[in-house]
Amino acid sequence: MSEIPEHLLKRSKAAKSKATGKPAEADAPAADTAASTAVTAATPATAAAVVPTADLPYLDPEPEPSKPTPEYIKAYTSRKKIPFWAMPVVLAAPVWAYGLAGTLQQPETEDPLVVESAEIYVAAGCAGCHGANGGGGSGYQLSDGEVLQTFPEAIDMMVHVARGSGAINGEAYGAERTDGNRRVSGTLGQMPAQLNALTQEELELVIYHERATLSGEDMSTEANAEWAEHVREAAESGAETEIDFDFLLACANPNFTPGATGEGSDDPENRPCPGPHSTEEAE
Repeated sequence: MSEIPEHLLKRSKAAKSKATGKPAEADAPAADTAASTAVTAATPATAAAVVPTADLPYLDPEPEPSKPTPEYIKAYTSRKKIPFWAMPVVLAAPVWAYGLAGTLQQPETEDPLVVESAEIYVAAGCAGCHGANGGGGSGYQLSDGEVLQTFPEAIDMMVHVARGSGAINGEAYGAERTDGNRRVSGTLGQMPAQLNALTQEELELVIYHERATLSGEDMSTEANAEWAEHVREAAESGAETEIDFDFLLACANPNFTPGATGEGSDDPENRPCPGPHSTEEAE
């Protein structure tokens, strides 16, 4: 902006004084007047330059507030990751598992007949005298083929267990053993009768355990295999048949069992003698 000439300022002041009737003020130095004029002229321009308006294109809009991070994102970013060095192990695990499965063998499951017959052997009190493994004690040894020497056939053993040793105290029973002698009842304690304590099915389970499991009788023969299957089916059926002692005496061998008749069953087809040799005896 141009400066106002000093002579014009004086003329303006004189005219103002004449019009108002007041004396004119002393003239200020030209430099002050010029400076005042320059400041006055510059102030509005400066103010206008610094006052922002809503239209100015260079002003950025106010940023929007950030949204909260979802919990599943936080969980994913904070969880432990598989180390890079472990990746080969993870990738090879299925192959290793497949190869291992091919080398595994199914565990052998014990025959229920063996398990149940052992339970009846203990429940009947046989283990208390003859030992849990048939090693003997206050009663004779049953294991390692010992019982098979005394009773070559299961039917004679059933009779002896059913009536007990007291009923034939002092009498010889069983077959001749390797030492040339027979057992004599009462020589080694007294065996209690199981006639009214066991059913026919339980009696055969006990005899099966003592012969097959403890004494190691060969159960692969045709007669023994058929008898074992009969014992299994009878046990699974849940039947509870009373012991017919007279019938047992009729089926037993008189040479091994005191009081036996050896007549066999009067109806072998429908009621065969118990034990693996009953069919052969009936014929």
